[in-house]
Amino acid sequence: MFPAVYAGHLVDVAARFGVDADELLEPFDLELDDLRDGSLRLELPRVIALIERARLLTGEPGLGVYLGLAMRASWHGYLGFAVLTASTIGDALRLGERFMATRTSTLRYRLTVEGATAFVTIDEHEDLGSARDVVILALAVGLSTLGQALTGQVLAGRIELALPKPDWLERMNSPRLERLVFGKPAHRLVFDAAHLDAKLQLADPAAQRLAEEQCERELAALSETSRVAARVRSLVLADGVLEVDVVAQRLSMSARTLKRRLSAEGTSYSELLDQERRARAEAMLTGGRAIKEIAVRLGFADAAAFSHAFTRWTGKSPSQWRDERAGAPE
Repeated sequence: MFPAVYAGHLVDVAARFGVDADELLEPFDLELDDLRDGSLRLELPRVIALIERARLLTGEPGLGVYLGLAMRASWHGYLGFAVLTASTIGDALRLGERFMATRTSTLRYRLTVEGATAFVTIDEHEDLGSARDVVILALAVGLSTLGQALTGQVLAGRIELALPKPDWLERMNSPRLERLVFGKPAHRLVFDAAHLDAKLQLADPAAQRLAEEQCERELAALSETSRVAARVRSLVLADGVLEVDVVAQRLSMSARTLKRRLSAEGTSYSELLDQERRARAEAMLTGGRAIKEIAVRLGFADAAAFSHAFTRWTGKSPSQWRDERAGAPE
């Protein structure tokens, strides 16, 4: 999951190439105002598809570089505010390492120091698919951009990337990109550890504490069961399979609001329906119900459709799953 505001910045970058926001967003049932909503999050497949469409419409394969060069602390919500008001580059990087999970679970970074050299290593926790180069370049170049903006000085060092060197890099002809080194075993920023003590221009300990407290609350909320998601899951199969509009009505909100709330909590109506169907299917299979009856009760068109879904969930057909359970020792 990624905050939708990041997609909003992709739209802004695409606009520099003459791509209209409505044209870019049209296949995704999104509007630009949606992407300014700080609570909305987008699932990774949707982000990948959006990046690929932006690359196609702009004709610019190096979009990740443009995103990285445009990055600002304000893009990152309370985490960005905490970083902006930190005392030093080292403090800012440690805050990002600690609270990056409040922005996405797809990427993390680690700050380490070996002797006189500091390393910021970027780890991928999900498959970024065809958008990998754009996302990694945006983050790696963006971290470097933020360091320069926050200190007001060029911080010497290099950006190592576990990506093949792209053909388009030569034509960009930017001195700031000379530090990019491709074909390395890991994505990492490498620089003099002395830079960790570089003072930030907007350091404000009191403001940083407030932002850090908010980040702590956001981090804690990630580990709690979502009330809205739990209520939706309890309703989706209340009277057969309920459509999202009906569930939203029962929760006294619009379908659009419900989708926003679920997206902000890292899930979707279809995911919750899948989870509840699987849980009930396993319970009914264990109880000996016929596969055709289960398919009807869970709202599938027929037994074949149910079997296909069950195999997707578990890697086994309903009959295989039930046979294995029956043969398992107590």
